[in-house]
Amino acid sequence: MNRMVSFRVSQDEFELLRTKSEAVGARSVSDYARVALCGAATNAPNGSDIHDLNNVVQKLRDEILRLSELLDDPGTRYSNGDAVTSNHNGGVGNA
Repeated sequence: MNRMVSFRVSQDEFELLRTKSEAVGARSVSDYARVALCGAATNAPNGSDIHDLNNVVQKLRDEILRLSELLDDPGTRYSNGDAVTSNHNGGVGNA
């Protein structure tokens, strides 16, 4: 890319662009604005790729939170994504 386009935005508009660009995983506000205005450029990921990446990041976040909970309470174990706690009598109950 060798051409530049610039335009001014208000502080509120910039914050909105920044928030949206972070939400979709864009490298910068400029990249987000270019893709939003022109569609997927030849070297930029398309909206589906960004959406897929966002889903992977969300799953990783959930897994990190789950592991953090396990570290905080080692008596908790997980079965099929549901927390299961060990009862004192050796049984198992759902949390």
